[in-house]
Amino acid sequence: MIFNAFMLAFRQIRRNTLRAFLTMLGIIIGTGSVIVMISLGNGTSKQIQDSISSLGSNILIIMPARGLDTSGQSLRRYFNQQEVDIIDDRIYGIRALAPISNGSALIQYKQYSRETETYGVTSGYFVAGNWEIASGREFTDEEYKSGANVCIVGDSVKNALFNNTEPLGAKIKIGNKHGSIICECVGVLGAKGQGAMGNDQDDVILFPLKSYLRTLGREKQSINNINRIMISLNDGVDSKQKTEEIKETFREIRNIDGTKTDNFEIMDTKQIEETLAKTTQMLTLFLGAIAGVSLIVGGIGIMNIMLVSVTERTKEIGTRLAIGALEKEVLLQFLIESIVISSLGGFIGIVLSFIISFALAQMMNLPFVYSVSVAIIAFIFSAFIGVLFGYLPAKRASKLNPIDALRHE
Repeated sequence: MIFNAFMLAFRQIRRNTLRAFLTMLGIIIGTGSVIVMISLGNGTSKQIQDSISSLGSNILIIMPARGLDTSGQSLRRYFNQQEVDIIDDRIYGIRALAPISNGSALIQYKQYSRETETYGVTSGYFVAGNWEIASGREFTDEEYKSGANVCIVGDSVKNALFNNTEPLGAKIKIGNKHGSIICECVGVLGAKGQGAMGNDQDDVILFPLKSYLRTLGREKQSINNINRIMISLNDGVDSKQKTEEIKETFREIRNIDGTKTDNFEIMDTKQIEETLAKTTQMLTLFLGAIAGVSLIVGGIGIMNIMLVSVTERTKEIGTRLAIGALEKEVLLQFLIESIVISSLGGFIGIVLSFIISFALAQMMNLPFVYSVSVAIIAFIFSAFIGVLFGYLPAKRASKLNPIDALRHE
């Protein structure tokens, strides 16, 4: 009986192909929109997670505070090496500690030049920042101690200055308003790509911290010119607890009592990642719910067309009932016809959503994250729409009086 009902449903759809397609259109758009929205949302979440993860795992970043204190004075105060040593001494569970001094500078090699970010770093930066060396080497202990004029370039700098040739051993000129330096390139960083804030993480050139402070730093030879401190915690260490410990330590060494505003800030990348993930997830569900409204609209369209179909086929229904068809058989026929239309619409929507999601991900430079489970749920929901909005027309058809139906003009 069910097989025959399916055959009758497909035959009726073939008879009115255009009308069936137009009926499906609402379901196609609804199903496709929901899946595309969720796919793009998932892709955005993954891009954010990858960008933050590229900074390193379980990272705390200590920065000078922004704004003014209660007396109207600027809260911005840079860090010094003594403070770095105290943190290293007192705080347990640190995998790598990286004091950083940075700024921008004009770099030149032969006829090529560009403005780029410059960083003075210690060996802990490569661990905390999750950096790998693509070619060449890291700085040696002797180079860190003496402040040698050596540098390591990012992938974007390599491509811009050296036209994809190997830069090892090249002499690069770097200058800003504080000074200039000619350094020897000893390494190239592995590419990371775009950061969480849309910045190019590979557009960078690194120096030993002592060398940077001596030549390009804001205050020559000053140990008070550390812009921020990057801390990588060991796996399993509670970042919230360590944040509080570091706050207490800085308040103590800087003599900040309970009434004063902290002149430093601590950014926890794990908390930022969790917050951004939750926000993106909520936004994705919200957009998916809005797109899902079109599924309801598509269901109403199916109900309208099925009611029209019942009216058009009144004589056919009367004939079936007159020759012995049961009410439940007529009900099943029209209900399956509605389900077939909505399910076909759902299937076409899923196929189109895959193509559209992939194309948009490429255009927007997002990871392509297509959820099969969401596609299956959307397909099941589209079939349910067929049942929900097809039942009333099917019930109406099954309740027709055979004599009245045969007399219908």
